[in-house]
Amino acid sequence: MQLGMLITEVTYADTIVAVTKAALRRGYSVRLFMTDDGVHLVKNAGVMELRKLENVEVSLCDYSANKRNLGDSDIPEGVIKGTQYQNSLMHNECDKVLAF
Repeated sequence: MQLGMLITEVTYADTIVAVTKAALRRGYSVRLFMTDDGVHLVKNAGVMELRKLENVEVSLCDYSANKRNLGDSDIPEGVIKGTQYQNSLMHNECDKVLAF
């Protein structure tokens, strides 16, 4: 099972971490895609620790990051800088997608 999370705001950071870890315990793989104000989660240590876990992919919309003045130095290694294409892939390939 593959779980996707579309993240558009920072409010639910703790929930995103908890749901991701619960999904991994069930043997799922997880894909996170940050866009709009959700890209600010690159500064959240708990969320960024997820990128180091096996079976977790973290990506963000480079356009949204640039519009919010996040530069390359703000984006940790292992986070995929992409476009809405990564979002569409997540929706197409994941069994379930949650929106935050």
